Amino acid sequence: MRESFPELVWSQSGKPTKVCLGPRGQREDWDRFKSVCPSIVEAVEQLLHSFSDQKVEVTFGDVLDYGPGHLLGWHQDSMDLTRHLFTVVLTLASEGSGRCEWRKIAEDGQELQEVVSSTMPALGNLAIHGLTCNNELAHRVFWDEGRRLALACATDKWEKKFSSCVSHCRSCFAALLK
Repeated sequence: MRESFPELVWSQSGKPTKVCLGPRGQREDWDRFKSVCPSIVEAVEQLLHSFSDQKVEVTFGDVLDYGPGHLLGWHQDSMDLTRHLFTVVLTLASEGSGRCEWRKIAEDGQELQEVVSSTMPALGNLAIHGLTCNNELAHRVFWDEGRRLALACATDKWEKKFSSCVSHCRSCFAALLK
């Protein structure tokens, strides 16, 4: 995929190489990747099909390739609620040692506390995390060799509910400030 779409590759020393697939609002959006990586496109289709009662869209997707010494350091996924409500991560390859670790974020947001989870994601491991997880925990990933598919997802079903809730809260706050 890196050779076929070099314009989509992001590479930085010590970090996993990222192939940025971009958004996928409908099945045809990633057709251009089928000839190069049919198994990844098929995995995405199966994952999205599993959310059959919702219209899930991928607002951006990445394939992350890890090698020796690569570390995706402590971070929270950007939860811009206008485009991203939850993250789906599928482990496509896993070799050697490494970890995916989660640490609690202190209430003041200034430091990380104890490790609450530390695992070695195996081939086929599927993780889904959303708002609560990203507001309370930070995570990092490192291992000898691995590949992960990360999909930032939204669904109009939740977006509509959330938008009406935000509108209601805004009007409540406006009334309080008067």
